[in-house]
Amino acid sequence: MRKRQQGRRWFLLAALASTSVVWLLRAARADEPAVPANREIAEALRWVKSAPQSVADYEYVMTARVRLLLFWAGKDDVGGGYIRRGFAAEDRRQELIQVLFGSDPAKAPRAINRWGAGTEIAWHKNPAGADGGADDVVSSAFFGFMKSSRGKSAAEMQEELKKEKDQGEHSFTGILSRVDAGRAVSLVVPLASPTDFTLHQYGQAEPLILEKLNRTDRPIKEVKDLAGCGRASEFLATVSELVNRALRGEKGPQALCYVYDAQVHTLRMERVAPVKKLSVQVKGARGGMLVDRTYDDLLEA
Repeated sequence: MRKRQQGRRWFLLAALASTSVVWLLRAARADEPAVPANREIAEALRWVKSAPQSVADYEYVMTARVRLLLFWAGKDDVGGGYIRRGFAAEDRRQELIQVLFGSDPAKAPRAINRWGAGTEIAWHKNPAGADGGADDVVSSAFFGFMKSSRGKSAAEMQEELKKEKDQGEHSFTGILSRVDAGRAVSLVVPLASPTDFTLHQYGQAEPLILEKLNRTDRPIKEVKDLAGCGRASEFLATVSELVNRALRGEKGPQALCYVYDAQVHTLRMERVAPVKKLSVQVKGARGGMLVDRTYDDLLEA
């Protein structure tokens, strides 16, 4: 049963996504002085850099589908990514959720290179496995990194890639945010790189953007009134909480607020339906079958 629930959990999370130092957290009292925004950003950066290493890893292959009037056209194995998650061994209140998804220019039509990654550190009131409810996040940090693009079609993206190649400069964007109950700070920085990093080179690109976030003098967005959203979770932990609710047998519609870039958003789970069997076939870009199996007892949310 445990394995089955884990499989159902990550089937849901994949669908909804389609991104050693331990800090002791406590709720701030009203009579305490406010912590400067730059100090909160610096602390969030340390959380990201010291993210737990012992995590579960779920790898994915990406397929693309386009609706052409009366029929669908598409291609398998045009990219991929992963979902990673786990709790710090030193402190079971510190949770890591990390995603990376995007196209692989070596496989995607027109060599499109568009991808993004997100790392979220969620601090829980109670250690993992303790009673007290799943949605008990008291503070969180999010680090996002993506290939910047204004293109809304494959042709526009290809034109952007050509201009970047001709100019020898490729555009990326990084974001670092911190959320506590009723308060949020966020910092966004651009990165112009001579290397057009792909999703397979995230390990090379991440230190560059983290260093730029650490040294930038760009203004920090700060919001002290989160419009009635008392949750300290950001996007990934909010997805995880809705997945947990579905696995507990709760039905939709359900909605949870979350904060991204110091702004309040709402994530809705409209419905939950059982899927008794799901057959999946994925053909490799260079021939052969990458996936050919049938999954039993899933949930679609």
